[in-house]
Amino acid sequence: MIIDQIEAANLYTSLHPSIATGLLFLTKLKGGPLISDREEIDGDAIFALRQEYQSKPLSAGKWESHRRYADIHFIYKGEEQMGYAPVASLRETTPYDAKSDYALHEGSGRQIHLSQGSFIILFPHEAHMPGIAVDQPSPVHKVVIKVRL
Repeated sequence: MIIDQIEAANLYTSLHPSIATGLLFLTKLKGGPLISDREEIDGDAIFALRQEYQSKPLSAGKWESHRRYADIHFIYKGEEQMGYAPVASLRETTPYDAKSDYALHEGSGRQIHLSQGSFIILFPHEAHMPGIAVDQPSPVHKVVIKVRL
Protein backbone atom coordinates (compact mmCIF):
# COMPACT_ATOMS: atom_id res chain seq x y z
CA MET A 1 0.00 0.00 0.00
CA ILE A 2 1.19 3.48 -0.87
CA ILE A 3 -0.64 6.69 0.07
CA ASP A 4 0.33 10.16 -1.10
CA GLN A 5 -0.85 13.33 -2.82
CA ILE A 6 -1.09 13.39 -6.61
CA GLU A 7 1.62 16.09 -6.75
CA ALA A 8 4.10 13.44 -5.51
CA ALA A 9 3.05 10.75 -8.02
CA ASN A 10 6.38 10.97 -9.85
CA LEU A 11 8.08 9.45 -6.78
CA TYR A 12 6.38 6.09 -7.50
CA THR A 13 6.83 5.72 -11.25
CA SER A 14 9.75 3.30 -10.81
CA LEU A 15 7.53 0.70 -9.07
CA HIS A 16 6.18 -0.78 -12.31
CA PRO A 17 5.84 0.65 -15.84
CA SER A 18 2.05 0.18 -15.82
CA ILE A 19 1.70 1.89 -12.44
CA ALA A 20 3.74 4.77 -13.86
CA THR A 21 1.32 4.97 -16.81
CA GLY A 22 -1.68 5.02 -14.47
CA LEU A 23 -0.19 7.70 -12.24
CA LEU A 24 0.70 9.86 -15.25
CA PHE A 25 -2.93 9.58 -16.42
CA LEU A 26 -4.12 10.78 -12.99
CA THR A 27 -1.72 13.74 -12.85
CA LYS A 28 -3.25 15.01 -16.10
CA LEU A 29 -6.75 14.89 -14.56
CA LYS A 30 -6.04 17.24 -11.68
CA GLY A 31 -8.25 20.29 -12.05
CA GLY A 32 -9.65 19.16 -15.39
CA PRO A 33 -12.89 17.42 -16.31
CA LEU A 34 -13.60 14.01 -14.87
CA ILE A 35 -13.31 11.05 -17.24
CA SER A 36 -16.20 9.10 -18.79
CA ASP A 37 -17.43 5.97 -16.98
CA ARG A 38 -14.56 3.81 -18.30
CA GLU A 39 -11.51 4.98 -20.17
CA GLU A 40 -9.01 2.55 -21.63
CA ILE A 41 -5.42 3.61 -21.20
CA ASP A 42 -3.85 0.39 -22.51
CA GLY A 43 -6.80 -1.89 -23.28
CA ASP A 44 -7.57 -4.31 -20.44
CA ALA A 45 -4.02 -3.98 -19.09
CA ILE A 46 -4.61 -0.46 -17.72
CA PHE A 47 -7.96 1.28 -17.57
CA ALA A 48 -9.70 3.98 -15.53
CA LEU A 49 -13.14 3.84 -13.93
CA ARG A 50 -15.07 6.91 -12.80
CA GLN A 51 -16.94 6.46 -9.53
CA GLU A 52 -19.40 8.92 -8.02
CA TYR A 53 -21.27 7.94 -4.87
CA GLN A 54 -22.33 8.89 -1.38
CA SER A 55 -19.90 7.55 1.23
CA LYS A 56 -21.44 5.06 3.65
CA PRO A 57 -21.19 4.08 7.32
CA LEU A 58 -18.48 1.60 8.28
CA SER A 59 -21.17 -0.99 9.06
CA ALA A 60 -22.17 -1.02 5.36
CA GLY A 61 -18.62 -1.54 4.11
CA LYS A 62 -17.32 -4.70 2.45
CA TRP A 63 -13.75 -5.99 2.24
CA GLU A 64 -12.73 -6.76 -1.34
CA SER A 65 -9.59 -8.04 -3.01
CA HIS A 66 -8.26 -8.74 -6.48
CA ARG A 67 -5.58 -11.11 -7.75
CA ARG A 68 -4.71 -9.91 -11.25
CA TYR A 69 -5.00 -6.14 -10.85
CA ALA A 70 -3.54 -3.52 -8.56
CA ASP A 71 -5.83 -0.56 -7.83
CA ILE A 72 -4.94 3.10 -7.76
CA HIS A 73 -7.77 5.06 -6.10
CA PHE A 74 -7.59 8.83 -6.67
CA ILE A 75 -9.93 11.15 -4.76
CA TYR A 76 -10.91 13.76 -7.31
CA LYS A 77 -13.43 15.50 -5.05
CA GLY A 78 -14.60 14.82 -1.49
CA GLU A 79 -13.12 12.52 1.14
CA GLU A 80 -13.53 9.01 2.47
CA GLN A 81 -12.07 6.42 4.77
CA MET A 82 -10.51 3.40 3.07
CA GLY A 83 -10.27 0.19 5.01
CA TYR A 84 -6.99 -1.71 4.64
CA ALA A 85 -6.00 -5.23 5.70
CA PRO A 86 -3.72 -7.97 4.40
CA VAL A 87 -5.87 -10.54 2.57
CA ALA A 88 -4.25 -13.31 4.65
CA SER A 89 -5.70 -11.77 7.83
CA LEU A 90 -9.32 -11.95 6.57
CA ARG A 91 -11.80 -14.76 5.96
CA GLU A 92 -13.07 -15.13 2.39
CA THR A 93 -16.88 -14.99 2.27
CA THR A 94 -17.47 -14.76 -1.48
CA PRO A 95 -15.05 -16.98 -3.38
CA TYR A 96 -12.72 -15.40 -5.87
CA ASP A 97 -14.24 -15.02 -9.34
CA ALA A 98 -11.51 -14.98 -11.99
CA LYS A 99 -13.74 -13.33 -14.59
CA SER A 100 -14.40 -10.26 -12.43
CA ASP A 101 -11.10 -10.54 -10.48
CA TYR A 102 -13.00 -10.06 -7.25
CA ALA A 103 -13.50 -11.71 -3.86
CA LEU A 104 -15.22 -10.52 -0.67
CA HIS A 105 -13.98 -11.01 2.88
CA GLU A 106 -14.85 -10.53 6.55
CA GLY A 107 -12.56 -9.40 9.32
CA SER A 108 -11.01 -6.26 10.64
CA GLY A 109 -8.36 -3.83 9.52
CA ARG A 110 -7.53 -0.18 9.82
CA GLN A 111 -9.13 2.89 8.32
CA ILE A 112 -7.11 5.40 6.31
CA HIS A 113 -8.35 8.92 5.59
CA LEU A 114 -8.21 9.94 1.92
CA SER A 115 -8.95 13.55 1.00
CA GLN A 116 -9.25 15.43 -2.27
CA GLY A 117 -6.05 15.10 -4.29
CA SER A 118 -4.81 11.97 -2.52
CA PHE A 119 -4.25 8.53 -4.00
CA ILE A 120 -3.67 5.05 -2.65
CA ILE A 121 -2.07 2.13 -4.49
CA LEU A 122 -3.29 -1.30 -3.38
CA PHE A 123 -1.66 -4.53 -4.52
CA PRO A 124 -3.32 -7.96 -4.90
CA HIS A 125 -2.31 -9.18 -1.43
CA GLU A 126 -4.02 -6.13 0.14
CA ALA A 127 -7.77 -6.10 0.79
CA HIS A 128 -9.59 -2.79 0.90
CA MET A 129 -12.95 -1.38 1.95
CA PRO A 130 -13.64 1.76 -0.11
CA GLY A 131 -16.29 4.43 0.28
CA ILE A 132 -16.54 4.74 4.06
CA ALA A 133 -17.80 8.07 5.44
CA VAL A 134 -15.39 10.21 7.43
CA ASP A 135 -17.93 11.83 9.79
CA GLN A 136 -21.19 11.48 7.92
CA PRO A 137 -22.08 10.31 4.41
CA SER A 138 -21.03 12.80 1.74
CA PRO A 139 -20.46 12.86 -2.04
CA VAL A 140 -17.23 11.37 -3.37
CA HIS A 141 -15.91 11.63 -6.92
CA LYS A 142 -12.95 9.43 -7.69
CA VAL A 143 -11.10 7.59 -10.39
CA VAL A 144 -9.87 4.02 -9.94
CA ILE A 145 -7.07 2.89 -12.21
CA LYS A 146 -6.93 -0.88 -12.69
CA VAL A 147 -3.38 -2.08 -13.44
CA ARG A 148 -2.87 -5.69 -14.53
CA LEU A 149 0.27 -7.10 -12.97
